Amino acid sequence: MPNEAVYDFGLRIRQLRTERKITRAALAKRLGVSTETVYRYENNIQTPSLDRAKQIAVILHTSLDYLTGLEDAYTIKLPALSNEQREALTEFLRVFVEIK
Repeated sequence: MPNEAVYDFGLRIRQLRTERKITRAALAKRLGVSTETVYRYENNIQTPSLDRAKQIAVILHTSLDYLTGLEDAYTIKLPALSNEQREALTEFLRVFVEIK
């Protein structure tokens, strides 16, 4: 059963956007929406479509599961890694967490 902690879709978008130093206007441009629409997403006034939510996850290098509260673990997607880089990172991470 997922953690019962309070989940906030908009807050997760805003936090990830801020951490990645992406302005609201830049995110809006990449999504093809207005800055006001991003504001509405971040303040839970409007919910993006599934396709738009997928775009947000890709742009913010995370997963839909994290954005939607299905997972509490922070997820980082690194699609541009070479196989050698991925293997080196996986080996490095083994020191800190058990990877199956």
